[in-house]
Amino acid sequence: MANEQVKVPLFAASEILTAANMNISAGTGVPVFATTVTRDAAFGGAGEKVLAEGQLCYLSASNIVQYYDGAAWATVGPSTAGGLVFLTGGTFTTASIVSLATNTFTATYTNYEIKINLTANTVDANPLNWRGRVAGTDNSSAAYAFGLRGVRFSDGLATTGGNGTGVTAARFTFMQSPFETGVVSATIFGPQLASATSYVVNSTGRGVGDTDSALAGGGYFDNTTQFDALSFYPATGTISGTYQVYGYAIA
Repeated sequence: MANEQVKVPLFAASEILTAANMNISAGTGVPVFATTVTRDAAFGGAGEKVLAEGQLCYLSASNIVQYYDGAAWATVGPSTAGGLVFLTGGTFTTASIVSLATNTFTATYTNYEIKINLTANTVDANPLNWRGRVAGTDNSSAAYAFGLRGVRFSDGLATTGGNGTGVTAARFTFMQSPFETGVVSATIFGPQLASATSYVVNSTGRGVGDTDSALAGGGYFDNTTQFDALSFYPATGTISGTYQVYGYAIA
């Protein structure tokens, strides 16, 4: 978009203001950003304004106006912007881990949807795991409990998709066997709340021979940690593909 910007500049005394400098603010009365990621990166850096209470912005990916209340961004409107709002997405290539940006999860939304499309996986029958993340660090404590069950396409046999017995696992699992390619659709419930974070997931993996299968399941993190992001990763090797994250509008 013509009005989108990547920083909110702060000018120094005696600095010469060029037309380009002035056009950043003259083009729109409110800073316009593509996503929450570019919004957060625009404040607090060298030559940038410090984020403070009362700041406004417009997000072009979701067509909403937000304000900063001194602690978090909140949405002004429109109230009919849509029930599912795109927040961020990206492409990963031969990655051993993919981490969402800090503050992907905020008080603006309670629940989130994540879609992952795996286009390559270097290790066949390789689980795709994930962990909650706070301030740039994954939480690997033994407080995760989950279970997955599925069916194999070739003969209809049930297959165990893995589990975290009790609350003893150091991670969740999105997909037990993404094989060569696979897709994941998961809902994350309340990661920013000071209560247990839960998730449900459906996944399908395509492998070699007769190993294609689909799984479903979920779990919870038995702690009050307020996650602001997550990381997903293969148990071994690397993965390639794309991901998208959406926020569910609060009614």
